[in-house]
Amino acid sequence: MSFELRPHKLVYGGKALAHAQGQTFLVTGALPGETALVETVGVVKGVVRASAVQILSPAANRVQPPCPYFNTCGGCHYQHLAYPDQVRWKVEIVRETLRHIGKIPWDGPIKIHQDEPWHYRNQAELKVERIDSADVAIGFFQAESHHLVSIERCKILSPLLNRTLEQLNQPAWRRRLGDYREVSLLADDQDGRVRILLRAGRHTNEAMLLAEDILRGIERVSGVVIEAGPERFVAGEAAVLYQVGSFRYRISAGAFFQASRFLISHLIMAVTDGEKGLVALDLYAGVGLFSLPLAKTFQEVLAVESHEGSAGDLAWNAQAAGLDNLTISNQKVEDFLRRYARREPDLVVLDPPRTGAGPAVLRPLAALRPRRICYVSCHPPTLARDLGFVVRQGYQLESVELFDFFPQTYHVECVARLARSAG
Repeated sequence: MSFELRPHKLVYGGKALAHAQGQTFLVTGALPGETALVETVGVVKGVVRASAVQILSPAANRVQPPCPYFNTCGGCHYQHLAYPDQVRWKVEIVRETLRHIGKIPWDGPIKIHQDEPWHYRNQAELKVERIDSADVAIGFFQAESHHLVSIERCKILSPLLNRTLEQLNQPAWRRRLGDYREVSLLADDQDGRVRILLRAGRHTNEAMLLAEDILRGIERVSGVVIEAGPERFVAGEAAVLYQVGSFRYRISAGAFFQASRFLISHLIMAVTDGEKGLVALDLYAGVGLFSLPLAKTFQEVLAVESHEGSAGDLAWNAQAAGLDNLTISNQKVEDFLRRYARREPDLVVLDPPRTGAGPAVLRPLAALRPRRICYVSCHPPTLARDLGFVVRQGYQLESVELFDFFPQTYHVECVARLARSAG
């Protein structure tokens, strides 16, 4: 049974919030200020999930989504909302999340970094599913499901990644991917060459032959890596070299790297510009996105990264840049902090995964009494939780910046700077 609702704001997760008849609703497909005819799709922890089936009075900032897969594919959430309003709502969501979860009433400015809202992704994680004995589908999962939506082109992928996807979708190639569950694409900084990573749950006899055929048969492929069960097959170059400013980063298969090709240099600048001193810690350092520039202005940088492949890339990148003052620790951050005894480093940079750092990291970190902390986050709820903890340990939140790395989606990157309070 359908009924009318009028949402009043957007919340983190891409849905609109509404209240009616003493209940709280999260609505997919409607915008704040609109009157929508909705249907209930479920109840989770007392909150009613609903989906708009008809917009009775559209908002002035509603636009026609340019992608034919929108509302089917789960990759985008805001294509029906004018881009300036997407950014405006993200700012408000970050501010409210800090207040609600972190108990931090941040009324200061939130600096916005944004760029081209389409074709911005330098990488893609595509799913593969065998339809029948003769054909295979490549695409993304439908929202909140594991139902695969076959995709021919994606409006947020770079031009090269779309050309690669189009070629992989040709029947002759597509049929050969039936033994695989994922296709991962990573383009270089010029969007000129692409590495393809295929993942299978078990060994396949054709793996090496397929890798070599893709390398020769698909345009602009620099390398093909196939992970089949415990084995790995490589044709061409296994790593991608990605230039950002004066630094070149090697990125091996499985190593994390930022996915927004337009704003990476802005992020590095926000974290490192103006920072200098004796000692800096770069926690969750990855391939060294921040470690390398920090090593230019600090006497000593300690970079901590638990992923073995990423730590190997970081070592290669530091050596290629001629940085002998950068020490790499390949272990979990919490293990490193339990053993690290040097107090009062000048700067600590944290760039944790979506789960955040948490007390196991933040408690020993606070005990070191760093002068400044720079927290990079891709998940506002865990950012707010962790900042709340740090503030209670005697730190002052000084600035918050928002990077719209993922236009058309609810995802957002933030940089928060804190300084130790006097006394």
